[in-house]
Amino acid sequence: MRRKKNLKQLLNLSVLDCTNRNIKVGDLDMPYLTCSAVPDVDYLASYRFPSMYHYTDNTCVEFFDYDSHFDGLHGLWNGIYYGIADIQDYYRKRFETVRLFISPDYSKCGDVPLVENLYRQYKSRIVSNWLTLNTSAVVIPLVSCPLVSYLPFALDGMQDARTVAFSTTGALAEKEQLKILQISVEYAISRLPELREIVVNTTSPDVAKVRQLFKSATAKGIRIEIPLNTLMQRHIALRNGEADGDNE
Repeated sequence: MRRKKNLKQLLNLSVLDCTNRNIKVGDLDMPYLTCSAVPDVDYLASYRFPSMYHYTDNTCVEFFDYDSHFDGLHGLWNGIYYGIADIQDYYRKRFETVRLFISPDYSKCGDVPLVENLYRQYKSRIVSNWLTLNTSAVVIPLVSCPLVSYLPFALDGMQDARTVAFSTTGALAEKEQLKILQISVEYAISRLPELREIVVNTTSPDVAKVRQLFKSATAKGIRIEIPLNTLMQRHIALRNGEADGDNE
């Protein structure tokens, strides 16, 4: 009797374990990712430091780091893509008590092919879906856009989200990136009709300045949450000590 082949494994299609349990949206069939909750996030903990995952009752785990720190050979994406049970079990255990996540930030760049950026968005959606399916946590979709021309794809699958996240990393120090961020915010609030909250990742100690970037959202009644994080706390301490702080 011939043994039945596991074609999903042989064809490296274990990602179907996630996509077959979700719907696809837009011309690119991007996996659906929403957040119906409006959580009161008060701290952002780096993925790298599990000891900080419960710094407060409403701590949210984020992946704003070099990709190699969370997307290496033994990273969660490879565990999902190649169907490696041991890797997936490791992350289930690591994240089993996490209450909130921001979608993984697979870095997108303006000087790489569009297909690479789209693939990175796809990876983020798949890993976010896995987190939703394998933990009890709420996953907040991240809006990330390297170029204005990328905007038509940036929100695919988020159409009914009540909460999304943005990051100011890099934008406060570069005029072009700042412009793209501001255009992205305007684009999101005009196309996400259910949006009630934006969670902002920043390391700047000037919270008032960061909040100004989202004033159009505030004018529409959308709540802007700017949680503390380790780097922001460090920069606030430097500023209060009259040291030369960092503006990202």
